[in-house]
Amino acid sequence: MGGIGKTTLAKSVFNNPKIQQHFDVKSWLCVSVKVDINTLLAKIYESVVGEKPKSETMANLVRDLEKKLEAKRYLLVLDDVWDEERLYWEDFRSVMINVKSQIGSSILVTTRKLDIGTKAMAMDSCPLKGLSNNHCWYIFKERAFLEGQSPQPELEEIGRDIVKKCCGLPLLLNVIGGMLQNYSDPEKWLAIKNSKVWDLEDERERVQKSLELSFDNLPNSMAKQCFTYCSIFEKDTLMEREELVQLWMALGLIQSDEERNKEMEDVGNDIIQILVTNSLFQDVKRDEYGHIISYCSMHDLVHDLSLSLSKHENLCLVDATNDDIACIPQVKHLAFYEEENEDDEFNARVSMFIERNTMARSLHTLFINGEVEKKFSFQRLKCIRILKLNGYGIKKLDDSIGGLVHLRYLKLSSTPIRVLPESIGKLYHLQTLKLQNCYHLNKFPESMKNLISLRFCKSEESIPNNIVGQLTSLRTLMPNSLGMLRNDGHGIKELSRLKHLSGKLCISNLENISSKQDAVMADLSGKKKLNEIEFNWSTNYGVDHRNDKEVLGGLQTPGGVKILRIRRFSGDNFPEWVMKMAINIQGKETPLDKLVEITLSGCWSCLSLPTFEHLPHLWDLKLENMDSLTCLRSSNVTGSTKPLSPSLRSLRLYNMKRLEKWIDGAPNSSKMISPVLQSFVIRHCPKIILLDECHPHPLVSLEILGCNGLVSINSIQGLTSLESLEISYCQSLLEISNLPNQCHSLKTLQITDCYKLTSLPHEMFDCFAFLSGLTLGPFSKELDSFPSLQGVEKLRNHLHSLELRGWDHWDSMPEEIQHLTSLTSLTVFTISGFGMRELPMWSSIRHLRLQRAK
Repeated sequence: MGGIGKTTLAKSVFNNPKIQQHFDVKSWLCVSVKVDINTLLAKIYESVVGEKPKSETMANLVRDLEKKLEAKRYLLVLDDVWDEERLYWEDFRSVMINVKSQIGSSILVTTRKLDIGTKAMAMDSCPLKGLSNNHCWYIFKERAFLEGQSPQPELEEIGRDIVKKCCGLPLLLNVIGGMLQNYSDPEKWLAIKNSKVWDLEDERERVQKSLELSFDNLPNSMAKQCFTYCSIFEKDTLMEREELVQLWMALGLIQSDEERNKEMEDVGNDIIQILVTNSLFQDVKRDEYGHIISYCSMHDLVHDLSLSLSKHENLCLVDATNDDIACIPQVKHLAFYEEENEDDEFNARVSMFIERNTMARSLHTLFINGEVEKKFSFQRLKCIRILKLNGYGIKKLDDSIGGLVHLRYLKLSSTPIRVLPESIGKLYHLQTLKLQNCYHLNKFPESMKNLISLRFCKSEESIPNNIVGQLTSLRTLMPNSLGMLRNDGHGIKELSRLKHLSGKLCISNLENISSKQDAVMADLSGKKKLNEIEFNWSTNYGVDHRNDKEVLGGLQTPGGVKILRIRRFSGDNFPEWVMKMAINIQGKETPLDKLVEITLSGCWSCLSLPTFEHLPHLWDLKLENMDSLTCLRSSNVTGSTKPLSPSLRSLRLYNMKRLEKWIDGAPNSSKMISPVLQSFVIRHCPKIILLDECHPHPLVSLEILGCNGLVSINSIQGLTSLESLEISYCQSLLEISNLPNQCHSLKTLQITDCYKLTSLPHEMFDCFAFLSGLTLGPFSKELDSFPSLQGVEKLRNHLHSLELRGWDHWDSMPEEIQHLTSLTSLTVFTISGFGMRELPMWSSIRHLRLQRAK
């Protein structure tokens, strides 16, 4: 039965850490339509390798798969399979047996069909049953009630009755629970409980009608129309939030909300959140900070619901035949998905349909995802609002595209197009233009200045400033870089006109701005929707008389900026707004308290850092090539022993030539940086001579690389939560002492290229008893052999990967490693030659690598 959790369970297995260690290659493939074996093998190849096969004959596919999978143990998941013919699966099994691979390779199939495949497959099958009432109540409660909220007794009683009607199906529990989260009125809950859909005898119909309850209870018709349109995507599509909103805008399904001061994009994002809350969208992926939804998908049954609601308006054709094209009914929205079809006749049919079929006149949406090489006229597409030609194989668009007066959305991604026609400037209503992966396109017609409604533009090549400056409706520009041009004022003037810019912006060649007054003209602080800003000077050489501080002083960011990067600033101190991390507009000071990431790079002369203490959301700080800094404390803060930041999760220090201390008067401890720091990277900081991590601290990852002045790691006793530790190329390091009493969390340890180190801590394998990956050496050349690894046998049940690096005069490996019975990968690396005469033998080893550096 659909919705019972087959895919969820398969994903849980697929992503299990033990599975990660057991299999060398893992691949997931959705097979929601019937395909022949050649096509299935081609899809498997593409899933494993990441590119299409060069040949799709059976013999070549088997040969190419064998090359990629030879001597490897693989796990292949075929999700949502429908083909149940026994002969089909017997043929498939015999083909995959010919793909010689490591013993233990596995293929996992999920399907709604009970009689699928061979007798052996039936014997190995695991039919899923509905969840228990207790499990069902837990899932429903998580969706129907806010976190930490105790359900009212009356609602809980009704909710438990609803749960019983869901027949143990997780999909229904999520959808109905998500819908009821919006209601606290018992009458609404009773109406759902007493709905007649639960009385339907056919299980599939009952599930479908139950899902309709969620659709019927969406808060407005706008959300319903937006959801219904989503059937234009093929099943299992990972839908991009940004694209969904743009498509809805293009069709006029969403409008700006002036009362709530929300633009169309904001309204569209709200609709997506509504559909996620109601579990009509699932598998949500968010940005790296977990705030903004980036992608989502629909369950197959939810897609079926969308399809049933839109069947008279939407048509989605996957690998369509010529007969399919000949029988296309009257619809408004049409999509061709042709991943495998290279039939010239088919290409001609699609072109002919667009040019001659009278139905094309009424189309509002046309997707062509695949090769249609013939250049065709757009004259018939009189009503078209959305034109998506992904992978469309032509080099030039027909001039007739300028006649598509209703066009709002144009996507020409991954095409070999070289030029855009001048007539494109007649698309006065165009809102979205996508040209990504069009690597041959490097010129833009002057007529693009006339695209007065354009809100989103994405291309590989930067569009000239004189064109961009006229696109006054622009919200998003990618590449998001505006270069300041010398003398003529180009750049600043254009930027000042783009009052609605949102998202990311990089301003480069800032040395060409002559004064603070010119910089103020950009009115950056007035562009409230910008959340990521980068300031770039092109060089740091010969800058004695540059006015960087003055210019940056005039480029105050909006108060809501989340990511700030400053590169190659030449002043010895940042302007006041940067030092305070607070902008001052007309005497009113506003802290930049939304910042989550800051990068300061190549600011060689800066003597002091800004203040970070009052930035509650700052997670990520990167300092690079700050040659004059000796400590990490701001000059605005003196005598304080507070941490650098109360919220920082990640700190990266790269190429800091003079950096000696985190904070003057305190040991170099993560405690002095942030109480919640999780990741700390220190690379090429030659003045750091001592680290002391004796205080308890929740650091998860520590990397120390190329710190040639580092003599001692005095203690890491406080780092009991470490999962990854790397100490490399610290050529003065003499000792690593005071390890944690227990650090069961550490999974990977690397201590390499520390040429004065003569021994490893004797208690190392007592402290780090659960290591799965270990890389060691080479150490002092004065040693006659590899240092003792006494105690390493304690890792016998956990260590899977071992890499030992040594000198050519070390003629043996540590005898203790022969006890590592779980070892599957061994690498032996020597500097100039293999001095080792023999290797111990393990039955568990699957990968053995001997490597020499000359």
